[in-house]
Amino acid sequence: MQFRNRPNECVTTTDGREIWVSRSVTVAVCILLVCEGRPYILVNQRGPGAPDCRGMWNLPCGYLDYDESTTEAAVREVWEECGVNALELLTHADCEFFSQPWDISSVPHDNRQNVTIHHGLHAQVNALPAVSNAHNEPGETSDIRWLPLEEVDSLEFAFRHRERITLYLQHLARSAGIHYPA
Repeated sequence: MQFRNRPNECVTTTDGREIWVSRSVTVAVCILLVCEGRPYILVNQRGPGAPDCRGMWNLPCGYLDYDESTTEAAVREVWEECGVNALELLTHADCEFFSQPWDISSVPHDNRQNVTIHHGLHAQVNALPAVSNAHNEPGETSDIRWLPLEEVDSLEFAFRHRERITLYLQHLARSAGIHYPA
């Protein structure tokens, strides 16, 4: 059989440990809240301390840490990047994809070799939760918004997250009968 993969690389650290350089696992989270009949999606803008795509917008996302599940990583990333407690939102969710992700993307794109686990939730709320970048790494995000869904095309998204929002809306329609224009 013929494969087109590039083998992982093993490197030795200065203290003699062997570490395998391989593809990383990330989580991305679509949180869609309906407040006073209007749908909003949680997004943040990459700040001056971000390693790439500065100034572009994205869904809360990040790398899976050691000793954590993808669900735990999703909750942590939403908290770190946006200051929103996803566990509290889960208690109001009419549809949630934290216990099981709604999608797994493993096709390498551009300079990204990540395998991305997509979590999300949909809930009706009386008020949108406050957002904060107080838990960010320095300069990681420069702005955080509950973006009205009809304005999603007004922003430039990193990491193909605009495409991911459309796929999430399609998944909500198929799996829960919740319909929004993509």
